[in-house]
Formats: sequence, structure tokens, C-alpha cells
Amino acid sequence: MDIEKREIYRAIAEMAYVMAKAEHGISSEERIAFFSIIKEELGDDAWIAQSHFELLDEVTIPTLDKAYNAAMYELTKYKGKMTAELKDKAIKVIKRVAESFGGFGENEAFILDRFKKDIKSL
Repeated sequence: MDIEKREIYRAIAEMAYVMAKAEHGISSEERIAFFSIIKEELGDDAWIAQSHFELLDEVTIPTLDKAYNAAMYELTKYKGKMTAELKDKAIKVIKRVAESFGGFGENEAFILDRFKKDIKSL
């Protein structure tokens, strides 16, 4: 896997982290759901997203704004590699993460709408 795609997968994990933290933090059940979702969506390369998600959740613990902006920075940086398929995959992961964590709240809906607009502009 090339470095650009690896960074895109890390950015997807960062955006999933934002979504997971948006309503009430991340429980162990939510972590398990996230790992299952990325395994289904990213296949054998899911470990990239999983390790970045764990780093964010256990070590760096950024604010939601900081994590969102960092993810968008990386996605913008590698926008030349952001195919329509990768954009759709990113949106799908983020949406599934939001739905899996106890329903789709107002904050999650706002973040998802913002992310869809931001990623489509790349």
C-alpha cells in the first residue's frame, strides 16, 4: 500500500473518532463496533485505521475540532489520490460509525453533513 492511501485511511479513522466522541464518548462496545466496521469496509488494511483510532483514543485525545481539522488536512493533502470510491468509502464508514453508537444524534448529523460537503469538494 502506498503512503498516500495509508494516510487517507488514518484520516478516515480520525473522522470516525470525531463521530464516536460527538455524543457521549467511546465505550468498549463502540470500539468493537468501529473495528468491525473498518474490517468490513477497509478489508486487510483495516489495521491502519484501527491503530490510529486507538492512538487518538488512548494517547493523544484531541478535541473534536482538532481531530476533524487534522483529518481534513490529510484528506486535502492527498486529494489527488481521493477517488470517488475512497470518498464514498469514507462517508460510508463515518455514517456507519454514527449509526452504530446508540443512534444518530443531532451532533452526529451535523458532523456527517459537514464531512460530506467537505469531502465532495476535494
